[in-house]
Amino acid sequence: MTVHTTYFGGVGQYEPSEGADVFGVVRYPKEFVERVTDRNIPAIAPPEDLLNAYKTVEEAAEENSEPNPASIAWNSVSYERRYLEHLEGPGQQAVLAELVDRARERDVWLVCWEKDARWCHRRLLASAVVTQLEDVEVVHHPDPTTIPVEETSDDEEGDPTLADFASGGA
Repeated sequence: MTVHTTYFGGVGQYEPSEGADVFGVVRYPKEFVERVTDRNIPAIAPPEDLLNAYKTVEEAAEENSEPNPASIAWNSVSYERRYLEHLEGPGQQAVLAELVDRARERDVWLVCWEKDARWCHRRLLASAVVTQLEDVEVVHHPDPTTIPVEETSDDEEGDPTLADFASGGA
């Protein structure tokens, strides 16, 4: 079995198999989410405070024309640590146990808004599921290594940017 992750735009492109379970894992679903998933599970979506902090920093980085706003936001708000702590809650643990049971029997798809799994909670969620299983792999659609990430060159000079503060460089 396999745990797949993708974004809503990728569901049609990557086509889950007939017997797969397809779950939205977003806090604020739009109406179409019901049409492209079996159901949405907000309990394992990022908590509201984390989501708001991430979006605030990401928007500021975009306004500052930073090359990778999602990375800056992810690192600035300690996203990974905070999301994994969220998954430790009793309700989230119950959902994880159900996902683990399902992944033993069939492919499971975790779907949300972000295209790049590097800066998305579904990557962490998928890892939490497969850690408890043998012979189950995670496949991200699209493969994050195929998505170009714009980087700044080290020889650029000038005023500190939001990226400098996020990485502790300024």
